[in-house]
Amino acid sequence: MHTRLIRLTTFHAVVYAFLVGLCCPLLSWGDDAQDLYNQALSQVQEQHYQQAADSLRQALEIFPRFAAAQHLLGVVSFNGLHQSQAAIQHLEKAVSLHPNFARAYLDLGLIYQREGDLNKAKQAIQQAVDIYPRYAEAQLNLAFIHDQLKSPEQAINAYQASLELNPRQPPALYNLATLYERQGNIKEARERLEQLTDLDPNHSEAWLVLAHLAEKQNQSDQAIIAYEKALRINNDILDAHYAIGFLLQANNNAKQATKHFQQVIRINPQHAEAHLNLGVLYANLDNLEQAEQEYQSAITLNPKLVEAYYNLGVFYEFYRKDTDRALAQYRTYVELGGKDQRVRTLLKKTGQ
Repeated sequence: MHTRLIRLTTFHAVVYAFLVGLCCPLLSWGDDAQDLYNQALSQVQEQHYQQAADSLRQALEIFPRFAAAQHLLGVVSFNGLHQSQAAIQHLEKAVSLHPNFARAYLDLGLIYQREGDLNKAKQAIQQAVDIYPRYAEAQLNLAFIHDQLKSPEQAINAYQASLELNPRQPPALYNLATLYERQGNIKEARERLEQLTDLDPNHSEAWLVLAHLAEKQNQSDQAIIAYEKALRINNDILDAHYAIGFLLQANNNAKQATKHFQQVIRINPQHAEAHLNLGVLYANLDNLEQAEQEYQSAITLNPKLVEAYYNLGVFYEFYRKDTDRALAQYRTYVELGGKDQRVRTLLKKTGQ
């Protein structure tokens, strides 16, 4: 969120789903290889990963073309043993043995994604989608990859395809909404976010984006409501408190605005802009001692905060009636690049 400052007048936030699955085509062989595979599945469920890997290697010694065993060994190597390269080798072997093994292609793509090779990840997950177009999880993860690769149109198409298969996917709804927002398509973004908040009323990020969209449309009341819903879920969202404080001040509700900027400082005592805005609000409420203290805090925390010197100058000029101190603040304001014409004229007239 962009920093917003209240100016004293002269009179007053992919999760990326990573789910390496254990489902794979089981072959009904009545031999030792199948028994060892089943044993490995039980060992994985008990989180005995090294034993599972040993069982799978024994199964592959008996039957080297056992694609399901290669797949499960790849999953175990990555999830349990944290051996990325071994996992990739086993999954690549699985798809070479069983070219229509969609789950293995998806898991291979997810590992490539974790390893930072997004192009290989895209290729593998696209292969899973090509094999099984109604594979909602693969469609969703393909969308994540397009998102990471900064391919918005492809990401949008993939998210839409995923939602057609399963409309109840919060990550797809949220990410699709943010893509629409970046494109300036506020209507579509809001629709997806409203679907998401209906599905998950405790999705604080969705309420925050809805609030941002309402602000863009100058719907301050709706923005405040959305921010408040986010804060009911998590009262420590700094940006939400800051935004509500600014909006309430614009609506001439200084008392309530003050409470929200106080919350910002509770969360981050070093937030210079919040101290500055509190100074303006305290001055408006005739709490002059606290106003001056907040202005000074803002300048101490950020000596280059131009508007702090302007507001403190106005404070001294009109609230304290102390012209000399006002002029000192105005000089610093202009030295830092302040453009206010009244201030420049005043300094010129006084020979400053």
